Amino acid sequence: MKNNNIDVFVSGAGLAGLIASIAFARNGFSVVCVDKNKSEFYKKTQKNTYRTTAFLEPSKKFLDEISIWGSLEKYSCPMQSLKIVDTKISNEKLNIKTNKTFSNDNYSKPLGWNVKNGDMLNELYKIINKEKNIKFHSETTIEEFKTSNEYIELKLTNGNQYNSKLLIGADGKNSFVRNKQKIKIISKDLNQNALTFGIEHEYSHENISNEIYNSGGPFTTVPLQIENSTNISSVVWMDNQNNTEQLINLEGTEFEKRANERSANILGKLNVISKPQLWKMQTQVATRLISYRTAIIAEAAHVIPPIGAQGFNMSINDIKSLLGKSIDPSYKLGETRMLLSYERQRFIDINARVASVNLLNRISRTDNQIVKNIRSKTIDFLHNFKPLKSSIMNFGLGSK
Repeated sequence: MKNNNIDVFVSGAGLAGLIASIAFARNGFSVVCVDKNKSEFYKKTQKNTYRTTAFLEPSKKFLDEISIWGSLEKYSCPMQSLKIVDTKISNEKLNIKTNKTFSNDNYSKPLGWNVKNGDMLNELYKIINKEKNIKFHSETTIEEFKTSNEYIELKLTNGNQYNSKLLIGADGKNSFVRNKQKIKIISKDLNQNALTFGIEHEYSHENISNEIYNSGGPFTTVPLQIENSTNISSVVWMDNQNNTEQLINLEGTEFEKRANERSANILGKLNVISKPQLWKMQTQVATRLISYRTAIIAEAAHVIPPIGAQGFNMSINDIKSLLGKSIDPSYKLGETRMLLSYERQRFIDINARVASVNLLNRISRTDNQIVKNIRSKTIDFLHNFKPLKSSIMNFGLGSK
């Protein structure tokens, strides 16, 4: 079978792979994207699940630049503020100890925008199938590939063959592309899980996300806007592995009772409106981001706990950086100089954010009362000392 010549081959069509494919296609590159899932995964995807993504301002700006945000905006809920809530147990009840709200100066603009992953996948799938520069293969993976001077030669499980100038591995934490290129990873099991589920709550969320600390990890409520209601949120509840495995096996009414207790009544009475989902927490960082005519992005390159809305915004930064190098006229697409420049630009940011999230996670999950007391005082100090507060927020939001 004849090999078709293309500019960019994207392995993996999760959120990052779809966005990368669209970004490159809309900048004039010919793109092929493959994914193991059936097309129905995108058309009918997990309507009753409540995993979400928070797009910070720089990520939203990038999605605007590649004309994606207009399709997602109708599903988005602005996150005007982040409320950090530290708690303590007294009289066998979780009570609020410290409660501080962080926002942009004078609430001039939101900190970010929350969108349900299922809605995004559905919209991005529609876009990718209309985009003239993209050929999408569902139920398809790479069978094998090899390098030549000008291309990577790829053979797919559906029989198609392509010669691509650039291969992008967006195929997740167990990346075939990364493993095939013998890129090593540094991985750490955190002995934590995260539970995600939807809630309907008594009080309006007022477009505020709440991170509620006690021990085991944060209990985070993420504001959503569904049918114009401000009384629906998604929850990400991180805790130690044993605790979460016990929680997910509870009957509905008992699980709802525990969720109400852990929320410290920050949104009033909670009603759980979806079945909880559990996923394992780990940190994982690739030791390289590139190989010959190959770049890895998103969870193929880095995996972190869902704290501070860092994970997927790091993935957007990967795409933005790689696209910027690809359209730079001083480079040829896929050449070693271009890929080294991408790797240098991203490595510093990735490692800084992984270290920051790991530190926050250790502080949020502690059982040590002395550390808990320091945590509360630190939250107060950061909130009241404006220069430091501003610097930390700019770093977290990816602002320059």
